[in-house]
Amino acid sequence: MSTSSDDENPARGEISPEEREAFKKRASDLGARLDKVKAETRAKAPDPANRARGAAMGQAMKIAIELVVGIAVGGFIGKVLDDQFGTAPWLLILFLMLGFAAGLLNIVRTARRLQAEAEPLQRNAKAAPDDEEEDDAK
Repeated sequence: MSTSSDDENPARGEISPEEREAFKKRASDLGARLDKVKAETRAKAPDPANRARGAAMGQAMKIAIELVVGIAVGGFIGKVLDDQFGTAPWLLILFLMLGFAAGLLNIVRTARRLQAEAEPLQRNAKAAPDDEEEDDAK
């Protein structure tokens, strides 16, 4: 193992002016390429109308899935209990109805939450003109 001291290599950590200029040029080229990629990314970003449409589609799928899952879970529980106690098909029917009710309850909760979120936007929106008002203006 060799030991080095600062006296043996006094130019250590320093770069020549030519190397410094080459480094600055590479850094500015990299910055220009990054700016170009950022501009392309912004151009490809979806517009707010598509984003809102996608969010609404997601909410609709969530509501549909909640209803289906409620019914499926109720049916599964009813079937298992019917097999366990030999009461076919009564517990299956009962738990299918309970699963349907639970799915509907989840849908109502989601709809109320979405309505509460949309209410301030609806209150601030400009009212649409009535048909009678349009006829009077003509």
